[in-house]
Amino acid sequence: MTLERTASICFCIAITSAIASGQQQSDTIGQRQRALSTSVIEPTYSAGDVTPLRRVHTRSESDGRTVVVETVAGPNIDGRLALFEEVVTETTRRPPTTQTREDVFQVSADGRRHLSETTESLQDTRANGDTDAVHNTWVPDLNGRLRLTARLVEESRSYASDVRRTDTTLLLPGINEPLREAERTEYTARRINPEVVRHDSTRLVRDVNGGWKPIEIRRGEVREIGTAERVEEETIQRPDMDGNLALAEMNIIRSSRTKDQEQSVVETYAPITDVQGTDGRPPLSERIHRTTTTSADGTRFTVEELEARSPVSPNDPMRVIQRTETTVRPTGTEQWVTERRVFERDVNGRMQLVRIE
Repeated sequence: MTLERTASICFCIAITSAIASGQQQSDTIGQRQRALSTSVIEPTYSAGDVTPLRRVHTRSESDGRTVVVETVAGPNIDGRLALFEEVVTETTRRPPTTQTREDVFQVSADGRRHLSETTESLQDTRANGDTDAVHNTWVPDLNGRLRLTARLVEESRSYASDVRRTDTTLLLPGINEPLREAERTEYTARRINPEVVRHDSTRLVRDVNGGWKPIEIRRGEVREIGTAERVEEETIQRPDMDGNLALAEMNIIRSSRTKDQEQSVVETYAPITDVQGTDGRPPLSERIHRTTTTSADGTRFTVEELEARSPVSPNDPMRVIQRTETTVRPTGTEQWVTERRVFERDVNGRMQLVRIE
């Protein structure tokens, strides 16, 4: 697991915990469960390829221990199916502690399997829902010995029934010390009323003098409208050319759902040269429409269209520049196939199929 993926997962956990108002987490793993297995095959094509990549996902679970193995295989130089990568994730739950180890293996052209990265995580959950987590990442050196390359420390606390704060610290190897605090993220979520949650986060890094300097501030609000609609607004500040924090981006996400369909619209507003905004916002720079429909047999079909401005004529009306169609089709018990088709405009402005994943 790369550090970026770990940080992203921690951030999502913080948001979920905040909206849940710090309620005690429930352990859904029984004391003894029978072994389970799940296989997922995701064909991946590139334009002109005949043989797709094959992604296989298997899962087994027993007595609070879960092992997930993900493999990626495809044609080698001789055109034969060969293993390229394998990721093994083992999770052991013994409340209040959850331990996870993820090993990433790469396979060389001669078929030899070698470890490329290991991440170990330990999370403790208290009765009130507060959590402490540490994620350590190692990579092998030239001699094959594992060396610690990063540590991510997360503390999540509920200070009241409607306030939750999560502090995340990234430690990296220093010049004269094994690990040194390199980055911090301070995240707070507060429930204003049953329908509204406000959140603020500040990302800080060390400056040349060793002090902490903010490089990004996010402020947002999530509003639930009934049981089927949701609106999220967020502003993002980053340093400008003079080093002062300035508005860099605004995002508005509207989503709704019915029994058989989910829809969302993501609008991004950002400063653009020679383009004026309205209502105190920067001009609209990008819009994503996403619609997911579920059929009676469990097949999920998602259409995502990306609208953007022309880089050479930014004042022209926005138009769709990319369309992605994703089909997730069940093929048996706990097994399904995913296919993704991506269309982009060619030099003549026509939407053309550029790849199948």
